[in-house]
Amino acid sequence: MTYTGYGVTGLLITLVLTGCRDDQKMKTEQTDLVNRALENMVTVKGGRFQMGDFGALIGEKLPFSADADNKPLHWVSLSDFRISKYRVTWGEFNRWLEIQGREPNDYFRKTANDSDSDYASLKIALGYNYPASANWQDAQAYCRWLGQVSKRHTDLPTEAQWEYAARSRGQFLIFGNSDNWYHYENDIKRNIAPSTENRPVGNYAPNPLGLYDIQGNGADWVKDWYAADYYSHSPEQDPQGPEKGDKRVIRGLPRDAGEGYTITRGSMRPETVQGPPSRSIGFRCVENSPLAN
Repeated sequence: MTYTGYGVTGLLITLVLTGCRDDQKMKTEQTDLVNRALENMVTVKGGRFQMGDFGALIGEKLPFSADADNKPLHWVSLSDFRISKYRVTWGEFNRWLEIQGREPNDYFRKTANDSDSDYASLKIALGYNYPASANWQDAQAYCRWLGQVSKRHTDLPTEAQWEYAARSRGQFLIFGNSDNWYHYENDIKRNIAPSTENRPVGNYAPNPLGLYDIQGNGADWVKDWYAADYYSHSPEQDPQGPEKGDKRVIRGLPRDAGEGYTITRGSMRPETVQGPPSRSIGFRCVENSPLAN
């Protein structure tokens, strides 16, 4: 077909208008995503707390954990910040990837396309409101992108911010839920092992600060490089973790890796993408004070 005169002009105008509409739609959806993320943040008033295994200070005066890397107990002072109420979901994460011109990650595509019947329950966990599984690089890029678009100081939480928030501003709370007690009956009733199945975000009771799924539904990447001895030389004011390393810290481990304690540390190589049936690693973001490091 040959276009001449007004036909060619009309075609060009149509293409331009279509492109403008697509750009406008993308911009609207981007604004929507950022606004929802910021609205779902909980304000955490800064303060001073003792970070690490605080078992020697309460109850039977015994350590909660045999791990050496959550010791010694040490003082930390944090500036005010805000942290995501929920982990970032597949719906949010995949929308961000689309805005970046990228496809869903390998884990999502492999699980979604696998015809093995054993993957049926895992496919459910790819739902829009389920926590996303991402590598550390994409987790931080997502959080920083929120700040670039909104002109705010957003990032992954530091390890100290995560523990302070999980313990509801540093209280001696070993479980990050509503009553500081592990509810084994939840898993017995549903015949669920927390390490093998995710649920939609918000399914695990919030802690007193209002953060959901701190104890359950996977683990969180945080900003810090991992070092087993970091607590012995961590600075007090707004610690940022070691300057370098080969693994990043993960917090909020499932029951089989420390009973879901708020003090339990883990680590993974930053390129790792891990979801069910092994421990699922997702993330939540923080908004920092402009004056904080």
